[in-house]
Amino acid sequence: MNKDAIMNVLHKGSDIEGTVKINGSVRIDGKIKGKVKASEKIVVGQTGVIEGDLKAKEVTLSGKCTGCIIAEDKAIFHSTAEFDGEISCKQLLVEEGVVIDGNINMKEKREKVAQGTEKKG
Repeated sequence: MNKDAIMNVLHKGSDIEGTVKINGSVRIDGKIKGKVKASEKIVVGQTGVIEGDLKAKEVTLSGKCTGCIIAEDKAIFHSTAEFDGEISCKQLLVEEGVVIDGNINMKEKREKVAQGTEKKG
């Protein structure tokens, strides 16, 4: 099985309130009020609306999100994304047109780079 394949889908018109835990990846085109945690990827489509927290290895946002995004590896924001909240990630990709209002924390990566520089010098 391809680990990049989306195994779970919350379609447009779906509305969930609470905590969602996914073993693998999930694509969200509906609405969620609460927390979403996936072991691999969370993809929020253009019609997806999240009021709450997202946590996964990789988070891709094309819709709207208010809350906290914790991406263990990478956060990707496509041009249609609107985000208000806190972002914590190692890598960040933001396309032109994205609206972000909040804080971005990539401190862990910066600390590792600084430590590597100290060892070389």
